Amino acid sequence: MTRTRQTPTVGAPAPDAAVAVSQAAVPEEAVVEFLATHHDFLERHEELLEQLQMGQPPEGVTSLVERQVKALQARNKELRERLGTLIANAKANDRIFTHMRALTVTLLDVEDEADLDQALARNLVAAFDADHARCFVSGWTPDAEFAHLAGVKGRPPLPSLFRHREPSCAAYRPQEYGRVFPGAALENPGSIALVPLAARGGGAALAIGAADANRFTPAHGTMFLAYLGDVLGRTLTRVLRLAE
Repeated sequence: MTRTRQTPTVGAPAPDAAVAVSQAAVPEEAVVEFLATHHDFLERHEELLEQLQMGQPPEGVTSLVERQVKALQARNKELRERLGTLIANAKANDRIFTHMRALTVTLLDVEDEADLDQALARNLVAAFDADHARCFVSGWTPDAEFAHLAGVKGRPPLPSLFRHREPSCAAYRPQEYGRVFPGAALENPGSIALVPLAARGGGAALAIGAADANRFTPAHGTMFLAYLGDVLGRTLTRVLRLAE
């Protein structure tokens, strides 16, 4: 019995191959570019929305429209959170500005060391939600013992106390924190904002401390601290009669 040998037709791909050729003929980039420039394509072909799917999550198939709605909801949530953060920051800055204005006005009326110490006690700690504040002046000897004013002769409580040119914020170990603020017995690290003061006659710096290690960090802004350094530095020069 003679069998007839069938010769495959040249150029006619198998069904699977035809699909592959069809898919290869339209690169994904071209589809993306087309949809990006024809925003109303899916509106004019709504029947495709029921066929387009975004994978198979555990809860079932998610259509393109459902995925878009979820994406928009997530985006709206993110925007609301960012807006809430901006509003909270604005309120905090407004409150700090109010305290800074009161402190500035008070410093204008300061006449002696005792007045300056009281001004810092009333306005400074509350302005920055802090727990401690102390102003250090190199080579100065106070007439009395003050809670927020200290003269420094010899080694400062922190090696870098008078070295900063700009305000800086960082966390400090309990021992370091205690040297800057005697009597502050912390068991965990605290945070300190160091503000160089524009005072004539030698080094001067303001230290503002908080028991919370995250209160003053490098991520915090220093605009108000820089302003405070300018105002308080000039007040020190006037009140303490620092040398030119």
